[in-house]
Amino acid sequence: MDYNDFFVILIGRPNVGKSTIFNKILGETSALSSKIAGTTLDLNIKKVSCDGLDFLISDSGGFNTSPTNETEKKIKEKVFEYSKKAGIVLFVVDFKSGFIPEDREIFLRLIKNESNIILIINKVDSPKDVPNATSEFSSLGIKKIVAISAETGMGIDDILEKITEEINFKKPVKPLKNPEESALKIAIIGRSNSGKSTYINSILKEDLLFTDEKPGTTRDSIDTYIKYKGQRITLVDTAGIRKKSKLDVNSAAFQKQSIEQIKRADVVIIFIDVNSEITHEDLSLLKRVTLYKKPFIVAFTKWDLKDKNTLVAMELKKEIKFKLKEFSETPFIYISSKTNKNLYKLLDLSIEINNSKKAKIKKKDLNKFIEEAKSGNKTGRLYKYITYCVQKEGEEIPTFILFTGNKGKIFTMVDIKFLRNSIKERFGIKSNVEVIIEYKKYNT
Repeated sequence: MDYNDFFVILIGRPNVGKSTIFNKILGETSALSSKIAGTTLDLNIKKVSCDGLDFLISDSGGFNTSPTNETEKKIKEKVFEYSKKAGIVLFVVDFKSGFIPEDREIFLRLIKNESNIILIINKVDSPKDVPNATSEFSSLGIKKIVAISAETGMGIDDILEKITEEINFKKPVKPLKNPEESALKIAIIGRSNSGKSTYINSILKEDLLFTDEKPGTTRDSIDTYIKYKGQRITLVDTAGIRKKSKLDVNSAAFQKQSIEQIKRADVVIIFIDVNSEITHEDLSLLKRVTLYKKPFIVAFTKWDLKDKNTLVAMELKKEIKFKLKEFSETPFIYISSKTNKNLYKLLDLSIEINNSKKAKIKKKDLNKFIEEAKSGNKTGRLYKYITYCVQKEGEEIPTFILFTGNKGKIFTMVDIKFLRNSIKERFGIKSNVEVIIEYKKYNT
């Protein structure tokens, strides 16, 4: 094993589900999973690629805190020796068994090793059990917690998300000293105090931008140049260092500045503080981005203040989606600069969307899709009115003209959304797309 690689290790007493978690992460049965406690006797190390990041992950042997023979002693010491080298220790416990002395003993040893611990509470079979599970192990004082059911696969994606966040945190992006023209411009817009500057400071790990709890501490637009995963990016933010005597914000100037940012951008991220109501100003920004046909993401910031209870969080997400149902096709990402939740996911998704918006679909492939859609149970009701389709050139986002020979058919906004989503799904387009319906008379 090369310790230059980022290393993750699963540690826990026997039969808490480490091997099952390991297998689910790999998507293959590379480690022996068994109902018999202690059947994994050695370290099983595999390389994993996730969201463009590579790391090593190890399924440690089931070990006893009070070993009864030399083999068990060696396993125990080997596991803790490897934990010192690990960038992350996934400390696995069993919700059904509850917090027992063996868990505490392992935890104290990890603390002594100064390990970076993420607590994985396994065998949480329902989201309703999450509050009880976190409460059961709250005395450990671990802030990074993921409740999962390894058997069903619930929460495995959350583990991978935590791992990638930690890797990015330890290998942060850096500003470019001599920036060249970047291939990707991301505009970060939003109301005052929505967390824009804090976000940039968090991913850079440097207080390059002045932030303050008082609304309106950002006035002038500034570009931040970074290199992330080999991609040169310009982050365009309404952020600048200024004197506190100039905290007042002129609303008209703010709107004008936002429009300029939107025009320059390849991708736009709209920041909305999850702790405040969705306002007319938020909706105005969303509509402006749509007007200029820019692909965009909505980032709900300060999620750490809401992400305490899974059920409450789920209800809040439903409420947000209802309030913004007009923009339901847009990706919604919930972030926290305080806990580093999903910070780099915004960059990853922006790159993916920017690449996707360049999609060029051949006319023959579009019309093959139209013909297939006409016979579909779900798609046939609308596509039966479509004669053929072409992609319009030179647009900011993929734009498709659907021709109909039926002058009497009225396509509602619900119909247009359906058509947009079906095209996106069929051709794997991550960007927003536009659909234009045109009537064209045909001679029979």
